Amino acid sequence: MKFSKNDKINMYHMYQKGYGYSEVKKHYSITRGNFYYLVRILNRYGISWLDRPRRKWTKQEKKKAIDRVLINHESYRDVALDLGLSSVGMLTIWIRDYQKNGYNVIDKQIGRLREKVITKRNQKKIKPEEKKLKKLEKELLYLRAENAYLKALRELAINDQKKRK
Repeated sequence: MKFSKNDKINMYHMYQKGYGYSEVKKHYSITRGNFYYLVRILNRYGISWLDRPRRKWTKQEKKKAIDRVLINHESYRDVALDLGLSSVGMLTIWIRDYQKNGYNVIDKQIGRLREKVITKRNQKKIKPEEKKLKKLEKELLYLRAENAYLKALRELAINDQKKRK
């Protein structure tokens, strides 16, 4: 679950006032590990850390972090804290993807890929092959729906005949 900046600041202030994890959990649905990671990162970098811009990590930076965990046997949490990652989970994902991709660091696109929407303005820019593909996709979707409808109709007719016997 993502928390707002104010939620994170409130959790941190509660901790500073002497409230433990169990009291904070009553107000916020946060895991113990994530709570203490938040406290440690804010202790190290200060509350201004929450205002930092989103960062794109290079392949080399990811590789160094992965090597620290896999080769130097440093803890995930310590490496994530040193780098100032927003969560330990980011490093975990980097390592999982690294191992899954044959020990190659892969740069992933941030965010979702947007589907091209055909409008009058950009219709001229779209290649004829793309137009044909879109048309065929729509036709396929229509035919699948029509096929499903006819199958359902046939099934109803069969069930009706069975009831009459």
